[in-house]
Amino acid sequence: MKFVIKGVHFLVFLAAALGLAPPALAQVPDTAATESQEPGSVIVFPKFVRGTVTVDDRTTAQTEITIAARCPPDATCREPEQVRIRFRWVCPGSQDIASMYVCKETGFDLALSVDGKVKFNPDNLPLPQNARVPAAPCPQGYLIGWVTDDSHRPIKYDGLIGDAILRDRSGAIETYDAIQIRAEPNLATRAGIASGIDPRTGAPTLVFDGAAGHYQSVGGQVLAEVKNHDLTYPVSFRNASLILLTLDVRANRPNYPTFVRLDYYNEAELRASASWDFLCWAQVQPSEADSRLSGMRTRNGVAMSGQAVKTPFAGISDIPGPVTLLGLVKKSDGSPTRKSMDQTYIFNSMDNSTLIPTVFLPLD
Repeated sequence: MKFVIKGVHFLVFLAAALGLAPPALAQVPDTAATESQEPGSVIVFPKFVRGTVTVDDRTTAQTEITIAARCPPDATCREPEQVRIRFRWVCPGSQDIASMYVCKETGFDLALSVDGKVKFNPDNLPLPQNARVPAAPCPQGYLIGWVTDDSHRPIKYDGLIGDAILRDRSGAIETYDAIQIRAEPNLATRAGIASGIDPRTGAPTLVFDGAAGHYQSVGGQVLAEVKNHDLTYPVSFRNASLILLTLDVRANRPNYPTFVRLDYYNEAELRASASWDFLCWAQVQPSEADSRLSGMRTRNGVAMSGQAVKTPFAGISDIPGPVTLLGLVKKSDGSPTRKSMDQTYIFNSMDNSTLIPTVFLPLD
């Protein structure tokens, strides 16, 4: 698969895992074959970046998102059937008591025909073949969308797929496939998805726990290979930035920080362990937190996390406990003496049998 905060704490130590080979090192599943790549009723784009770049003397958006709809395998679709999708740009929260850790979001709706596709960008630029949508309310974050009926209620329609293109200031292009989440298998296509209830406000929520009438479960751990395709220059973990997000978001309201343990293993079974906390979304550059990771090189390494958990803080009204965790890993191949090529890989989301009563609170 191609391209695959202020106040944040990152504590690292290195230890040789003598005689204790991490099972994941030899058993990382093929990311191209994960269930997250099957068409789903929910679609997640783990990273967008606002801004413009100049390509061939033309101004274009740094991020361009494409979404398409397919007819679910158990359904009959007739042209010109319309698939309606409700989206949310989700922003990371500022770790500032004055803002009370609020994760901003902006919503919009799109409709496309079965077997059709729509392109758009987070800056609302009038680009050729791009639909106009509200601009994202922050420089970067993630995008989530779910299929709805004509009354904007969520329904099962396992037909969404998508990808994103990100351009940097130098003109380099990075691409990744979106993460798709399917509805509960026994639910009929076009049947309504049962909403949860936020115990703090009574507002309806999206629930990803695999229960009857809900979306399938999303794990609270992530696992990813960190490989190097240049045989002459092993990649270091300093070039492998991690993009992490949780679906347990109280949009436009205060959120508890999400804490996660991160372990890095190289092919010699050397381990670097860390802890990280973030609000809704984060991009983690390990070497910025501890220079010792710059010397840890590998051609076939693993980045894996522990269970993501929200912890009470500063009198915020949120729900503590295990939460969902999704992400990307972005790394650079090549030596420092020549231009590198970025490749990004979708993290596998691990179902660790921990029931996570997800609360994604999409305020309308």
